[in-house]
Amino acid sequence: MLLQLLTAPISLPVFGFRFILERLLEVAERELTDEDRIRDDLLLLQLRLDENEITEEEYLAEEAQIMARFRAARAMRQRTGEAR
Repeated sequence: MLLQLLTAPISLPVFGFRFILERLLEVAERELTDEDRIRDDLLLLQLRLDENEITEEEYLAEEAQIMARFRAARAMRQRTGEAR
């Protein structure tokens, strides 16, 4: 008990910082695995192709990355049993 009191000025900020980092990680994971956001990224990519901002080759390369993210998000959701 005495040790906890003496180390509180150091340990409390560390625990607080750790808590914040864990919440940031959760938010980042949610953002990266949000299927609606991934669909939006795919639609934006299609618009960029339609507007000739990117070439067909660039589109195909980026589409492959987005689809890989989509498959990973879906697999993660199935592993965790998260309902959609």
